[in-house]
Amino acid sequence: MTIAAPLCCHVCAAADIADVEAFASLARTTSDCRPWPSGGRLGVCPICGTVQAGVDAAWRTEMAEIYGSYAMFHQRGGTDHAVRDSQDNTLRSRSGALLQRFIAWDQPAERGRLLDIGCGTGPLLQSAAQLRPGWSLAGAEQDDRVRDRILAIPGVALFHAGPLNALDATFDVVSMVHVLEHVADPAGFLRQAASLLAPGGRLLVQVPSLTENPFDLTIADHCSHFTADTLSRVVRNAGLQILHVDRWIPKELSVVAGLAKRAVAASSPAVPETRLTGEPMADLATVERMVSWLHAVGGAVEHLAASGPVGLLGTSVAATWLASQTKNEVSFFVDEDPVMQGTHFLGRPVLAMEQVPSSATLFCPMPPAQAHTIRERLIRMKAAFRIEIPPPLPGSVL
Repeated sequence: MTIAAPLCCHVCAAADIADVEAFASLARTTSDCRPWPSGGRLGVCPICGTVQAGVDAAWRTEMAEIYGSYAMFHQRGGTDHAVRDSQDNTLRSRSGALLQRFIAWDQPAERGRLLDIGCGTGPLLQSAAQLRPGWSLAGAEQDDRVRDRILAIPGVALFHAGPLNALDATFDVVSMVHVLEHVADPAGFLRQAASLLAPGGRLLVQVPSLTENPFDLTIADHCSHFTADTLSRVVRNAGLQILHVDRWIPKELSVVAGLAKRAVAASSPAVPETRLTGEPMADLATVERMVSWLHAVGGAVEHLAASGPVGLLGTSVAATWLASQTKNEVSFFVDEDPVMQGTHFLGRPVLAMEQVPSSATLFCPMPPAQAHTIRERLIRMKAAFRIEIPPPLPGSVL
């Protein structure tokens, strides 16, 4: 029997962080929505509370394989996910909704320079071109694969491939949307990004919220699973001043930061700093409950599938993971975004809501509170099919 080496926290450098043993038997998914086999390690730092993957040699080998064929939004032809606006109940691009809320909060000038780090296929840059046509835009990625696509976006004047420290420019806004959770040295990466800020510039960071969405634990290429507190700690330890923390997008965290007026000392790994957000610190027992809940969600779908066809609402991470965890018991997917309707995902049809057979069950693979809201909306729409949601999260979850 091979004994795994102790994990070291990649946020505060604490040694011997605790493994969540039940995690190893969970199926996983990649962040670009491809099923990934079970395995890997999940730990919780008892000092800073960061929930994290075991960043070891095996993890780095997996990451090389995942990123070697990475294709964000491949199931959508490269277009961004749609989110439902809580105010007017309409669907809009996730990046567009995020940028609208940032602009409403920050009130930036009509002209300026914006760099999107980890720009992918360019959804945030496309939204910026529409919302601030006077801005000069730039995108940065690890390689050149999307260069032509990014430079074709109106307003984009620059595409950078490679390390950030090779970029000789400054910007009024630097954004990184769903990037920091992939980085094994998040504070160091933020320091590099901060060096690209012009005086008075803003750094906009968006990550999944573990507090609201335990499904994030199933993503193999996420090495940090942030709460508002742990994200705030990392931003502060990078020498930045936190200006705003919010949840502008459901199940996600937004932090706006700027250059600190004076140096900010990193927290000692031996002495946890005062909680920054009032949110309880994650601990091993809490994360073990989350993992047990994920196992229970898979079991619930397998039970439903034994008595008839089951479909999953959505075609993103949670649906990808659940289809894999239940060993392909799922018969179809449902997506409210017209872009996806009529396509196939993981070899199964993607239906519109009105196409769901009355004999079928639609399962909402989302955190219970959000799933409950969706079920109530579908009941008001007089859906003819059965609607099921995950069981409650056991005990106190952050």
